[in-house]
Amino acid sequence: MVSTIGIKIADGKFYPVLEENSAVKKRLILTTVHDDQKSVQIDLYKSLAKTMADAQYAGSLVIENLSPKPKGAPSVELIIASNAQGEITADAVDLDAREGKERYHLDISLTSLEEKGGDIVIPDFELESYETPFHEFDDWSVSKGQGRSRSLPLRLFLIGGAAIVVIWLCIWLFLTRGASFRALIFGSGPVAEQPAPEPPMPEPVPAPPPVVEPPPPVEAAPVPAPEAEVPVIEAPAVPKPPAPARSRVRSSAPVSRYKVPAVIPAGGVPYKIQWGDTLWEISEAFYRNPWLYPRIARFNNIRNPNRIVSGTTIRIPPRN
Repeated sequence: MVSTIGIKIADGKFYPVLEENSAVKKRLILTTVHDDQKSVQIDLYKSLAKTMADAQYAGSLVIENLSPKPKGAPSVELIIASNAQGEITADAVDLDAREGKERYHLDISLTSLEEKGGDIVIPDFELESYETPFHEFDDWSVSKGQGRSRSLPLRLFLIGGAAIVVIWLCIWLFLTRGASFRALIFGSGPVAEQPAPEPPMPEPVPAPPPVVEPPPPVEAAPVPAPEAEVPVIEAPAVPKPPAPARSRVRSSAPVSRYKVPAVIPAGGVPYKIQWGDTLWEISEAFYRNPWLYPRIARFNNIRNPNRIVSGTTIRIPPRN
C-alpha cells in the first residue's frame, strides 16, 4: 500500500500533500498562529492511513526571520516535490521576502528513513491554501501573493447570493407595500394619495324648443266685391328657454374652509397641507380656477402634483 506524505498543522491533524514515489510538485501557503511570529517549523510525516495515529516522522524545515505580521496572515510559501525514487524535496520562503533573501531547503530519502520516537510538538502554523499539482519538474517561478484560499470563490458566491436576495426583497416590499414601506425607509409622514384632477363637466345641451302649431287662420267677414286679400296673421315666435344654471359643487377638501387672503404677495402665502387636500382643490380655493395647480407645483418644486404630503407647508404664489 502506498504511503502519503503530509504535514502536521496547528490543530494536530495530518494534512496529506502527495503520495509516496509520485512525480509531482505541490505548493502550500502557511499562516502564523501568533502575532509578529519570527519563525515556523514545518514537520513532514508519512502515513498509510492519512492520520497522525500511524504517522512516521520524515524531517523538519525551520524558517526564521519572518516579516512581522498579525496572526492568520499568509506568511510562508512551501513547495514539496517527489520522484519515483522515493526522494522528497521541500523549499520554503517568506512571502514578504525581498529579492535575494534566504530560501530554506530540505532533502529526504524515504528509502533510508528511520522511524523516530518521542513526543511530537504541535506546529506553530496553519494551512492557508493548497494548489493543484504542477507538471513533473517544470520550471516554475514564484510570485508574491499568489496563494489564495480555495474557499474565496465559495464565500464570494454566498455573499453575492445573499445580496441578490436582499435586493429582490426590497423591490417586492417597495412594489407591494407602497407608501408605508417608503415611509419606513425615508421617514416621511403619511402621503395624501390624490386622484388625477377630473376634467370639467361639459356644458349641458339645451333641449330644442317645442314645435308650436300656428293657430288656424282667422276667417274674415265677407266683404263686397272686389274681393280683398285675406290678411295672414303670423304666430309670435316662442322665446328660447334660458339654459339651466350650472350648479357648482364646492370642494369638501379642508382647503375649502381656509380663509383665502384678498391679495397674495409676490413671495406667496403659506398653507399647511391637510389630509384630503389636492393641488387641484388648493388652486380652486386660492385662484377660483383649479387648472392653475401646475403654478403651485412649480413654485414649490413638487415633481409629482398627484402626490403631496400631509403636514407639509407650501407657499401659494400670486395668480399673475
